[in-house]
Formats: sequence, C-alpha cells, structure tokens
Amino acid sequence: MKTIMGLEVHIHMLSESKLFCSCPTDEAEPNENTCPICLGFPGAKPKLNKRVLDSGIMIAKALNCSVNPSMFFSRKVYFYPDMSKNYQITQYEIPVGIQGHLDIGKKIRIRRVHIEEDPAKLMHIGGTITSAQYVLVDYNRSGMPLMEIVTEPDFENVKEVREFLSKLQSILEHLEVYDPNGEASLRVDANISLEGGERIEVKNITGFANVEKALTYEIIRQTNLVKMGRKIERETRHFNAETNMTESLRKKEFEEDYGYIFEPDLPRIDISHAWIAEIEKQMPELPDARVERFMKNYGVRDREAKILVYVDKALADFFERCAKIYKDRQNLANWIVGDLMKALNSNDMTIRTSKVAPEDLVEILKMVDDGEITGKVAKGLVLEYVKTGRSPRKIVEKKDLILIESDKEIEKIVSDVVSKNQKAVDDYKAGNEKTLQFLIGQVMKESKGKVKPDKAKEFILKKIK
Repeated sequence: MKTIMGLEVHIHMLSESKLFCSCPTDEAEPNENTCPICLGFPGAKPKLNKRVLDSGIMIAKALNCSVNPSMFFSRKVYFYPDMSKNYQITQYEIPVGIQGHLDIGKKIRIRRVHIEEDPAKLMHIGGTITSAQYVLVDYNRSGMPLMEIVTEPDFENVKEVREFLSKLQSILEHLEVYDPNGEASLRVDANISLEGGERIEVKNITGFANVEKALTYEIIRQTNLVKMGRKIERETRHFNAETNMTESLRKKEFEEDYGYIFEPDLPRIDISHAWIAEIEKQMPELPDARVERFMKNYGVRDREAKILVYVDKALADFFERCAKIYKDRQNLANWIVGDLMKALNSNDMTIRTSKVAPEDLVEILKMVDDGEITGKVAKGLVLEYVKTGRSPRKIVEKKDLILIESDKEIEKIVSDVVSKNQKAVDDYKAGNEKTLQFLIGQVMKESKGKVKPDKAKEFILKKIK
C-alpha cells in the first residue's frame, strides 16, 4: 500500500527582534519580552522586520523558488490561547516564494515559502497536551519570526523525509538564517495518507528522530486500520515523545475554516529585480557547491564530503580549518567522519559543543604518520581527548602510549604470546592462516597497541620458524 507524505516545516529565523515589533528574541523570564504589538492590544500597529523578509527571499532562492514580485500579509483567524489577538499574521494568498524544489536524489517539490509570526508557548502542567491539569502561557515566543516551507506530497518513505530535512537544515545553516541549537528551532507538521485514503496531520514534531518515530507509527497505525476494514477520518494528531505514539487532538480543519482576510495594518510589498539581485549577491556558498569543492579542491571522496557538509556546517568548517595545516585531506576526512564523530556521539556532543581544536586533531594524525603511535592507539586517544579536552601529547606521555620500536622489547612480547598460545601456533603450522591474525591481535593486546601490526607479524613468523 503506497504511502504519501508532505511536510510543513517551521523554522525560527535568526533575528535580534521579533517579526512585527522591536521586542528582543533572546531568552528571558516568561512574558518579559513582550509589548502591546506582540500581545495583540487593540490599536497596536505591526511593522515588518526587513531582515526577516531578506532572509525569506534568500531561502526561496536557495530552494529554487520563484520570488513573487508583490506580496502581502493576511490574518489567519482562530481562537486558541497561544494567540492573544485570536488571529495570526501570516501569508496565504501570495507568499514570498513558490514552485521550487530540493534535490535529494529525486526532486521534492516545494509548494511555497512564506513568513509568519510564531504563537506563544504553551506549557502543559501535570500531563501532556491531552492530559494536562492546566496550561501556562509564555508570550515571549509570540511574534517570533517564522519561515514556513511547504512541500508537495512527494515523500514515499521515512528515509526520504530524513534526507530532505537533513539537507534543508544544512542549507539553512549555510545561509546563517537560523540557529540549529535553539529551542524548537525547527518544527515539522507532517501530512500522511495511504493511497486513496484521507490524510492525517501530525502537528509540532521537534527533532529528526521524533519525526521518524511519528511517521513510522502513523504509517503502521493507518495500515492496520485499513486491514481491519475501518475508515480513516481526516484529523489532526499530536506525537507523544514519551510513548512514541500519535494521539488524536481534533477533527481536521480546512483552510476555509480560518477565514483568511487581508492584513489592513501592513502594506503590500513590491520586490524588485534589483532587490532580488542584491540578495543573491550576498548569498554564501550552498551545501551542494561546497561538496563539489571538497571533492575537487581537497580530493575528498563523495561519501565523506557529503557527511562533512550535510551533517553539520560546523563540522565542514572544522574540516577546512584542519585542511590548512594537514595535507592528506582524504585521511583527515576519514578520521573526522569516523572516529571523531563516533567519539562526539558517544559523549553526547557536537563539534560546536566540544573543546576539540583543529591543531589537536592534526597533532594526533601526525603522531600516527610519524610512527610515534599506532592507529589503534590513536583511536583510543581521540576518544579520551574528546571526553577530557586534555592535550593529546600529554595524554600519550602520561599513559606511555609511544610506539615500541625496540626489537628486544617486541621479541619479548611476541615470545610471551607464542608460549601462551601454542595451539594457535600449531594450527597455523597445520595450514590455518586465520590463526596468524589471532596471534597478531594478542601481541597488540599485550603491548596496549604500541606495536605496529606489520611489525608484530614479522616477529611472530620469525619466532614460529
């Protein structure tokens, strides 16, 4: 049964002030960053933040959209405590951008890119959204600038959704229009249906992992309903991150239920070709172009280049700083996307939140290149360095991890290993080649990784003969 999915992605835009007022967007005590405009007081007049509109045009162009030459804002009317004036200022009839696409191996069509204000933050006390004893409202978030990106229903599986969000996030990071570490900086509303059936909307999913869980659960739930002969009714659901299940919120509204009307307090805005050209001139290098440059200029393979760029812009920046002081760029890329990322993940860190410095990682790689430590020791060294932030050189010296070069010391370790593993020696002599690798492994273990594998092999064969 074919699955059909579309996304509405809401992005918190980087801006020092809110969308329609001068209230700051930084963290503060609840309801501290508010004014008559973002609280919706009668007579308060909104004024558009031009930087947010510039960012909107930039995002539209990065997503291959056509920018509308003229646009305006509308009032989306609904009654809910997160919007005190009972309407949200958004774009409906004419958004900033239309008819774009993002290539993830197949083209995901972008229906529209539009600007709107964020509602207030609701805090459900004593339960979830469906079971809370009461709700508190923080209007600091009310009026924060949001960019909404709406796709066509082009996704057929969860893997495509993950790839799309990962690439979209990379584009937004390179444009420097949003902070990936901000609270709820990227939220997803997902529309899911089985071919021929009604669609279900799952609201306000935060985090890529939760998006995958919510979509997977909803696909299974709908499939089971169809198998039982039950009808899927159009509705809005919520993803419960504690149970990994979706829960019904309300029957789905239709667009006409919102009673959109033209926002009379904001003017129509004309966007000239010169304005768009100036924005395009300011746009930085985008992820796809950066991947191509990594491959061409640094000789990095396609796989590693894409991981470096698409996983985290800061990781790609880190690679480029390392590449200035270390010339084997493919080896550098291997270590970053392999052992460094593994060490960061195991310590629940990112390159942004860690103390990892380019000079320190390069020092580890040069110690391997110069024969001071083995690759195996270097792997453990990366893990400890990420965890502690201590100088790699000092860790090596304190733990006595320098490579054993003395033939006499190597002979002693090999002699001990051979005498303790006579059966493996006999098996090797009988023609079992695999036991040689076992013996090499034992030498590495006894030496704490301080003997090179090829050196261990040479001395083992000499001892056996």
